[in-house]
Amino acid sequence: MTFTSFLFHFSHTPKHLEKSTITHASYDPKYAIYPPYLRQAATTITVLEETVLRTLASIRVATAEQVARTVFGGNEPAKARQLAHRHLRRLTKRGLIRRLPNAVASGRPGPRRSIYVLTTGGARLAAAVPEIVKPQRKTWRPGASKLAHWLAIGDLYVRLVEDERHGGPKVIEFLAEAAAKRTFLDSAGRRRLLRPDAVVRLFFGGMELHWFIEIDRNTEGLGAIDQKCRTYRDYELSDFEYARYGINPAVLFIAPDQHRTDNIARVIASQPADTQGLYLATTEADALKTLRNPEFP
Repeated sequence: MTFTSFLFHFSHTPKHLEKSTITHASYDPKYAIYPPYLRQAATTITVLEETVLRTLASIRVATAEQVARTVFGGNEPAKARQLAHRHLRRLTKRGLIRRLPNAVASGRPGPRRSIYVLTTGGARLAAAVPEIVKPQRKTWRPGASKLAHWLAIGDLYVRLVEDERHGGPKVIEFLAEAAAKRTFLDSAGRRRLLRPDAVVRLFFGGMELHWFIEIDRNTEGLGAIDQKCRTYRDYELSDFEYARYGINPAVLFIAPDQHRTDNIARVIASQPADTQGLYLATTEADALKTLRNPEFP
């Protein structure tokens, strides 16, 4: 679905904007949540700008370096960074993305020490169903711990895109955080929530590979890992995923080093024997190799 086609689903335009004609030169970011503005933006936005928005929609938050590597990675690194900053500035000026301080970066503030997120208007422009996008608080800022986790999720996406560019698996879908969550009824009829860090669908070797991803930064106790395994087991037993998608994805825990990976593997080994094959632990260094393994998921 193109930007132009789905923007006409918008409704509830303020009366003073119903008959407005917004030209490219008169864009005002304060109107960026309203349908006329977004319909006009959809007709003037470039393919690369659209790709930047969709990248941010996939991973929620990104640095300019991550945008450079995913969207402009076919260029020399310096050129890719230049193009990324240019497009990010343009989209920020149009009120479709916001630039925020990077709470986990060191050095002086500036574009290279910033993160970028979609505004409400940008999220609606990139969404398949714009009406479900809730307004974003202007004062919203991610905390340092949460931001570091989100950027780690984004790094996995960046690596997958780069791997595809060099002959690796095709990235069919990458959904992170809120977009990846699942609601289901467990065996007792209780409403439960599954919150993977990401849902990944790849195509490689003539096969689709489906994964739930848990990015482990060694900030949780092993008891939390055990509880996650139990929740994934309950979710698999609900058959929700199989009924909807025809497959039950495997769960991949990606840890920063071998020591942490071994600890997670011990938790996996303590799960019921009939479910141990549902989970796998690997290091960040081996994540791409594991994700393309057709024998596991």
